[in-house]
Amino acid sequence: MKIAIDIDDCISNTTEVDFATCWEYNKKLNPNDNKKYVNDYHNAPTIFGFTKQQNTDFYMYQREMCVSQDLIKPKVFSDKIINKLYKNGHDIIILSKREDKHWGDALVEAKKWLKKYGINYTQCVVNCGNKGVFCKKNDIDLLIDDNLKWIKQCNDKGIKTITFNNNYNLKYYPKNLRNYKNNLNQYASCWIEVLEIIKTLSKDKLEGK
Repeated sequence: MKIAIDIDDCISNTTEVDFATCWEYNKKLNPNDNKKYVNDYHNAPTIFGFTKQQNTDFYMYQREMCVSQDLIKPKVFSDKIINKLYKNGHDIIILSKREDKHWGDALVEAKKWLKKYGINYTQCVVNCGNKGVFCKKNDIDLLIDDNLKWIKQCNDKGIKTITFNNNYNLKYYPKNLRNYKNNLNQYASCWIEVLEIIKTLSKDKLEGK
């Protein structure tokens, strides 16, 4: 199978990092802010109400912290299971919307991170603004992602997907896609569950289902 996998919040723990660094940055901007915030959206700056310029400045600050302090880590078992899939002959395409404007050179940084944690892959693609088009054009069998926008794009083109559970894609994100489910999409809460789904999908493909 050709399996496309998003990095942030699928392979890595990005939401936790995003929210923690946003809290820290907001405290720098507003030291007396004691409001409670709930991480119910896909990008944390929206929750804190950063201005456009603050949002830009935050992402530059966050990138510097992520690289210098090695904040972004693989999710539990993500590296082992991706490597197992790769070893078993699946094409692994790392597919991310990470943009150069936030990462300097998003491809270089992504490859550096994957290499650091020993994650094997066939191809790495960043700056991808339409995963549905990419997956269709490249005959992808399965997309693993946390963003329902990309899930829906792929499902609309007949491509199977696994949505990695997160609070923003189960209830809050966005309103017109709440609880988005169909017969092409399955939810998974961890990489063990992802592996079990892929085993079933691989078997079905071999049997022509």
